[in-house]
Amino acid sequence: MSRPRLLIFLLAGVLIAVLTAAFWDYTQDDVFITYVYSRNLVEGEGFVFNPGQRVQGTTTPLHTLVMAGVYLVTDDLLHAGNLLSAVFLLGAIGLMLDLTRRHLSIYAAGAFALVMASSPLVYVSFGMETLTYCFILALAFWLWAREQRLWAMVAVAALTWVRADGVMLAGTFGLLALWTRFAAPKQWPWRLAALYVAGIAPWFMFATLYFGSPFPQTLDAKQEILNGIRFINDGLNWWEIFYFETNPLAVIAFPLVAAGVWVVWQRPTLRPLALWAGLYTAGYTVLNVTAFWYYTPLFMVLVLLAAAGGEWFGRGLISLNVPRHYVRAGGAILALLVTGFAVERAFDFAEPPGRINTYKVAGQWINANTRADEQLMVGDLGIVGYYARRHTLDTPGLITPQLAYVNLDPYAVAAYKPDLVFTTQFFSWKRFIDHGWFRSLYQPIAAFSTPGDDFSPMPLYRRRFPIDAPDSVVQGMYLGVSCRHDLHTGDSLPEMTSVRLLDEQGEIIRQQEQQFLFDQYPVRVAEEDEQVIEMAVLSMDVIPGDYSWEGCDDDIHRVTVIPIETADGYHDAGGLQWGDFVALNGVYFPNGDIVWSGGELEFLLHWQALEQTEESFSVFVHLVDESGDIAAQDDGYPRLNTIYSSDWTPDTPIFDIRRIVIPPNTPAGTYHLRIGWYDWRSGERFLTGEDADLYTVSVEITVRWPGGSGLP
Repeated sequence: MSRPRLLIFLLAGVLIAVLTAAFWDYTQDDVFITYVYSRNLVEGEGFVFNPGQRVQGTTTPLHTLVMAGVYLVTDDLLHAGNLLSAVFLLGAIGLMLDLTRRHLSIYAAGAFALVMASSPLVYVSFGMETLTYCFILALAFWLWAREQRLWAMVAVAALTWVRADGVMLAGTFGLLALWTRFAAPKQWPWRLAALYVAGIAPWFMFATLYFGSPFPQTLDAKQEILNGIRFINDGLNWWEIFYFETNPLAVIAFPLVAAGVWVVWQRPTLRPLALWAGLYTAGYTVLNVTAFWYYTPLFMVLVLLAAAGGEWFGRGLISLNVPRHYVRAGGAILALLVTGFAVERAFDFAEPPGRINTYKVAGQWINANTRADEQLMVGDLGIVGYYARRHTLDTPGLITPQLAYVNLDPYAVAAYKPDLVFTTQFFSWKRFIDHGWFRSLYQPIAAFSTPGDDFSPMPLYRRRFPIDAPDSVVQGMYLGVSCRHDLHTGDSLPEMTSVRLLDEQGEIIRQQEQQFLFDQYPVRVAEEDEQVIEMAVLSMDVIPGDYSWEGCDDDIHRVTVIPIETADGYHDAGGLQWGDFVALNGVYFPNGDIVWSGGELEFLLHWQALEQTEESFSVFVHLVDESGDIAAQDDGYPRLNTIYSSDWTPDTPIFDIRRIVIPPNTPAGTYHLRIGWYDWRSGERFLTGEDADLYTVSVEITVRWPGGSGLP
């Protein structure tokens, strides 16, 4: 490399160092999907996301292996990955500078290097396989231009190990080899093809044997072949966001690239650049796959084409007798302006998305506070999955091949009933987590947030009932019953699910009917072969004793109802009486009386009906702090507003289940649950026999999460 180009290379290095420092903590969620595979590989779990489950959920085996090597040195993969991206970026720029040393002037080469080194698109791709891809892509172009055709094909094979779309560079070189029809037999294209196939065969053979398919699961989850031109549309959108929105000068890129294509096509050693750019764009347009990191390698080549086109325009101006120093000065000013605007725009993206920190906090909490055998379902997979270290399902289907429908959150939850469901404020979650079917099966156990995160608060839910129904249940609570359905492609789905509770004489005393999977399966016939889990809930407000239930799987199952007074977590209230119409026997906390901020306090008020009332009265339940201020409450008729004091039967027990969601920013401490009765028409409270108007139970809120303040 000549001294002027070396100086440009060093200037690009300085620029990369500055922006890498700015993006030091930057990352994207998808980065950590690969990091999970890298970590598990080093820790002996295999090339997997979930130990014991062989699913190819990463598209980049070579980058995964590279990061596995990094993990042997440091477990700080975020910063190590960003540093490695910076090194690969500088290496790619150096190779492209040397590639064009005989074809581009120092001014055009400098423009390419500075624009590439300052691009925000490059830095938001840090940590991904993208910069590894760019480096090997540049290396392959460089080797091809130096007539090292066989080594170039080795590089192309490595590129395909980074990401399968490396096949488009193999196609580029293959077409050019056919076009030029090498004279020497040893250089005929079949030798290049054979070398390439030999280079990629080990991975695809391993993937077929290990995963059952040579293709990653992510391809099935993302691709929409021949279903639009989203790659082009989104590319224009990203171009506007990263460049044109703050730098109208970026519009000149279009004529410069067009001219550059014509220029490099005249130079055989640079011809692969233009052909590859066309094949790459066409390939992704056909696949209809889009994400901003897929544009970065294309951007690198387009910037080089634009530099070539700019030099061609400059030569044209000189041929029209425009002074050479004016043309050079104008080009330099233009390149510096574009670079300056790009640097300024890059700093706008230097902070990681707000949800990234929340994902980390949530993942760490899940790891510290849930059982190791619990199954977790998420939307965004990477960061939460990395830190949680739980068996994970993802609704986009990146590592969950059994999903018949991907990116349908309610279907995924309803069909697979995971132990834990991590949600965000994104619309796909918000539209169903407040629905009755979801709330009947899942309870919030914590909520997470960090400053500046529009996805917060992010509640974590736990399934209320085990998949396998227990042999006993506390009187007054609910019994969750379930069965597994094996669906076969094309089969009609059941319309309804019905379950029944039977007494010892076989008489039906409780029954629940509901639509199959709560009507969350998108169609009425099975899309694919899959096993789904149906669950229904039976009320156990019956006298203690032995019962059976049936339905769902048509088998008979036994269950014993135990007296509520004997259950752990029962607080005896001594029959405290309000007026002459009701008494409180006790308060039962099925999950204990300790709750996390953002979680749910579930309890059962064990009433005894004394006499009917002329009007129906309401229960108030207030959770108050030490100062008496209300933190949360739940008022209404007993048992979810279904039992009225004007209708009840005297001397009958009433099992009043209450669920209070604790606000996410509730401070830690001891709180008091105040329970009483009032006339909702007048607001007047009823007195107890002790001349008070309420009964108090103390509970503890253990942790405050006022914006991701850290683990306890």
